Amino acid sequence: MGPCTLTIVHQIINIFGPTVFVVALGYLLGRVSKASVETLIDVAMFIATPCLVFSSMLSSIIVLGEAARLWASYFMVLAGTFVVAWLVFGLMKNRRRALYLPVLFANTINLPLPIIYLAFGDKGVATAILLYVPNAFVIYSLGIYMASGHKELRQGLKAVLRTPLIYAAVLGIVLNVTGVSLPGGVTNAVKLMGQAAVPLMLLVLGMNIGRFRISQIPLTLTASMIRMGGGFAIALLAAWLLGLTGLPRSIVLFESAMPSAIFVSVLCTKYDNEAELVASVVLTTTLISVAVIPALLYYLV
Repeated sequence: MGPCTLTIVHQIINIFGPTVFVVALGYLLGRVSKASVETLIDVAMFIATPCLVFSSMLSSIIVLGEAARLWASYFMVLAGTFVVAWLVFGLMKNRRRALYLPVLFANTINLPLPIIYLAFGDKGVATAILLYVPNAFVIYSLGIYMASGHKELRQGLKAVLRTPLIYAAVLGIVLNVTGVSLPGGVTNAVKLMGQAAVPLMLLVLGMNIGRFRISQIPLTLTASMIRMGGGFAIALLAAWLLGLTGLPRSIVLFESAMPSAIFVSVLCTKYDNEAELVASVVLTTTLISVAVIPALLYYLV
């Protein structure tokens, strides 16, 4: 390896190493203690993450035209992965509705956000959150609608309205675009609380990994390849068509290749809809990401 390659590898280790360490701590915590993962999830999702989102949105330069292209790229990847999954599952004669959930919805917050923060800083976080906004609306509406057997669209929309992260993102964008400034004590306090989001999300991920098992291996591997490989390939096309370059392109490609969202496993368990199979895809894609993420960082950083 040349000096440049060694520098990149060292940088990847510095980014990914702490992530793996904290996830491993979460896994061990889940195995040896009776700590409530639900409590950690509540603290992370209702307090720490909204603070991180608000702080990042407030301090970053936001261009509305760029935001629109990010949102367009999300819907292109969502539609593209659905078409690929529909075709592949049709050929396999196995179109289970619940199986589309872990294919369509990636883990765009608790796994990638800490890594994006370490690799790209606050600006990377702000870009990732902009990309997450439409994802949150879709997963809490269409996702719940699909998981419940097409019965609970209203519940999904209510879930969106109860998500502080959405309000934090919108408020941060509004204050940023309008040029409204807040007292330094307020912004520092919010930023301090937001710094807790990264380790909390990784601990939760580690604790959840121990709950899942792999089953129906051929179907699980097929769904996993569509989620990560298909998502990345479609994101490349979307970035090219939309003219995305630099940091926005890197974030779109990185997020589109992420493993399945853990939340879809929670949904399918709640509505008793292929919960074991969905959890198997979530676990498999998460394990695959251990190899995929360093490769993505090597390509994008």
